[in-house]
Amino acid sequence: MKWAKIKALYPNKFILLGNIVEEPISSNQFKILEGEILMVSEDAKEIRQAYQAYNRQGKEVLYSLPSTPKEFIVENVPLKGILQ
Repeated sequence: MKWAKIKALYPNKFILLGNIVEEPISSNQFKILEGEILMVSEDAKEIRQAYQAYNRQGKEVLYSLPSTPKEFIVENVPLKGILQ
């Protein structure tokens, strides 16, 4: 389903998406065009737990916040940590 339609159907909700179709904007930015709705919730903790469960299964998923705009842009940011 197209992202604009998903956002219109579920305004002000957390939305967990799978089978994401994205369009590159730059080397580290992508525009989410569409995806499969896996879960819709008003509870951030519930969405995060579902997101983590899908990740543990090796599935690529993404969730949007209630404030995510109609133009859903994702930026890949390298993780920084301490190597030991």
